[in-house]
Amino acid sequence: MNKISWLYIIIMTPVFMVSCNTSEKIKTSQNYLFEKASWQEVSINEKMEKKEFFKKALQLNLNWLNRKKENSIFKLKDISFTTKDYICSSSLLINELDQSSNIKFAIKKYFDLYKIKIDNDKKVLYTGYYIPYAEASTVKTSQYNIPVYKTPHDIVTVNLEDFNPDLKGKFIRGRVDKNKLVPYWSREDIADKKKLSNKELEIAWVKNKSDLFFIEIQGSGLLIYPDGNKKFIHYSGQNGREYKAIGSLLLKEGSLTKENVSMQAIRDWLEKNPQEEQRVLNFNKSFVFFNLEDDGPYGNINVKLTAERSIAADQRVLPAGTLTLLNFEMPDVSKINRDSVIKNEIQNTPFSQFSFVQDTGGAIKGPGRIDVFWGEGTRAGDIAGITKQEGNLYILAPKFSCAYLNLQNNIVIK
Repeated sequence: MNKISWLYIIIMTPVFMVSCNTSEKIKTSQNYLFEKASWQEVSINEKMEKKEFFKKALQLNLNWLNRKKENSIFKLKDISFTTKDYICSSSLLINELDQSSNIKFAIKKYFDLYKIKIDNDKKVLYTGYYIPYAEASTVKTSQYNIPVYKTPHDIVTVNLEDFNPDLKGKFIRGRVDKNKLVPYWSREDIADKKKLSNKELEIAWVKNKSDLFFIEIQGSGLLIYPDGNKKFIHYSGQNGREYKAIGSLLLKEGSLTKENVSMQAIRDWLEKNPQEEQRVLNFNKSFVFFNLEDDGPYGNINVKLTAERSIAADQRVLPAGTLTLLNFEMPDVSKINRDSVIKNEIQNTPFSQFSFVQDTGGAIKGPGRIDVFWGEGTRAGDIAGITKQEGNLYILAPKFSCAYLNLQNNIVIK
């Protein structure tokens, strides 16, 4: 999912967003290593650790692993193992979960635990993301009059490496006007000046412009139609303009304070100030286009995301598919309501859970950043919007080779 962490919505602006991506390997400014850890140093709340959800995510991850070359290598610094080893351990773990109610006991039978250690004993920063809802229609009406656009055909993408080898992996986007490449239409051009109207680009119509804006931020969303049908929309492109955080504008203008700024506080302010809504949204010139899909949401490795079991990470540090153990203090979900979120009156509670690296994010760089997928809808959004805690992160590597497991279990796992 091409998304941006809520931390960026509120106050930060990334230097390069979709308009100037880099796919080359860049060095992280943080040194890190994976240190063997004892299972005794982590506590798992078995009441929170719902086995059926973990097993579902494990099976989806295993399905993805089975599509990889079995001799490909998972490399985490000095730790390495083959995809085949991982498949064997995961397959036996699924069988073990059918017989054991204790997830930790089942996992430790086949996996070793390693703690990620970052220079100067820095903690891992956890943030969250989710899939927003928007009420929608297939046709424009007086109620549903905000268009959802697919990617226009006149967007030109330029690979700058074609002009300068030093610009490898960097791109710009624009449109051709009088034989010149110029910046593509901004949000104001598209939303206010209707530059894309009457070009057969509309794939749906929504009621609320802020709903669509926050779907843009997440990269995917769920459209709910009047007859109860649902469709996913997924990121398909962007106008090439710089992303700017509207939270920073509201802070600068004194509409919000550093103490109460959050995704929910921003939404609350927009709802209470409809006459200012479009002006504030236009501060972010970036505009996202979508595809309409029947299913979702999917991470960057095309695995369907599972709430609380899928995370976004820097896959140069944590390869896609890696099994992890999250360990931090998260907002107490049993005591969350919209009013407490807006007022920033949230209590934290210890949180430890097994999850899989199945996504990436524009703000998720280096060993010290993890974005947790919280699911769909308003409540998931409330949790995601206030997830900004530091904690520890563990990874799990297969204890044994596939050949050893096949010999010990007198079976052949392919």
